[in-house]
Amino acid sequence: MKRLSAGISVLILIILNFNLTAEGVGEAAPEASREPVSIQVAGLKGPTSIGMLPLFKNRPVFAEGFEAEYRIVQEPQIMLARIMSGEVDIAAVPINLAAVLHNKGVPYRFGAVSGDGLLYVVSSRKDISSMEDLRGRTIYCIAQGSTPEFILRYVLDRSGVDPDEDVSIDFSFDQVSITPQLAAGKIDLAVLPEPFVSIVSEKNPEVQPVIDLQKIWARTSGTGETYPITAVLVKAELMESSPETVDAFFSEYSSAIDWVIAHPKETGLLAEEFMEMPAGIIASAVPRLNLHLQRPAEARPRVDELYRVLHSFAAASVGGSVPSDEFYE
Repeated sequence: MKRLSAGISVLILIILNFNLTAEGVGEAAPEASREPVSIQVAGLKGPTSIGMLPLFKNRPVFAEGFEAEYRIVQEPQIMLARIMSGEVDIAAVPINLAAVLHNKGVPYRFGAVSGDGLLYVVSSRKDISSMEDLRGRTIYCIAQGSTPEFILRYVLDRSGVDPDEDVSIDFSFDQVSITPQLAAGKIDLAVLPEPFVSIVSEKNPEVQPVIDLQKIWARTSGTGETYPITAVLVKAELMESSPETVDAFFSEYSSAIDWVIAHPKETGLLAEEFMEMPAGIIASAVPRLNLHLQRPAEARPRVDELYRVLHSFAAASVGGSVPSDEFYE
């Protein structure tokens, strides 16, 4: 009887061992947790990146398995070097630079427009409110041979004012040196971008924006819309391997822009914190920065229109040719 009991006990142990072993059959060993993939997001210091400021502050994680690092880049040359080397994955840059990089074969794609033009005719005069009012006058303009000059010439011509015969365009000052000239009343008519418009108006409240060149472009161009000025580039490898991650980033970016528009004072404080730009000036400039996010499917007609205009003035300004379809894919 004792031998029978012992045999039953052994049998029970064998069955239990079999069950325990069988339950483990086919079970994989737990995987080691993977390190999150780092995405480098960079914005050029200045108006180009104002819409990104909430991202720099809050550093949102916009996709599982990815970790974003946000950086302000101080100089265009540094940004160019980082893009050329592939160091950054997503970058906010001037829109003509995006075309130049594409035409050089740098493997980035057009991810979105994040801001439209921000050029204004400013003056202390009370008798200027239209392009026709500029006829016969001297207009001081910054950045000869680049986008501000080309935009001014285009809208003058489309408004029936010959930029070579009907006005005189003077390039004596850059955007830094022109502001004290305007503030002191030494010149009374100029084309400036924000935030320099707000800087001048703070120094001399008599100097105000009198013509919005974005509205003139929208009224006279072939698209019926204004021109974009800031592009967000995305590394082609990221765009192809994880499009849903790119979409999630742009969703966060769009929300950030909405917040900036609704909170100009707080945005000014963020600009002071992250860019060392004066808070009050940026707060005043926000309504005229024309920030909004538009993906390629919607933005392309007006992006192409701008590139065609820039190319007509100087092919080198867009890298030699209007970007191909691949740029937007």
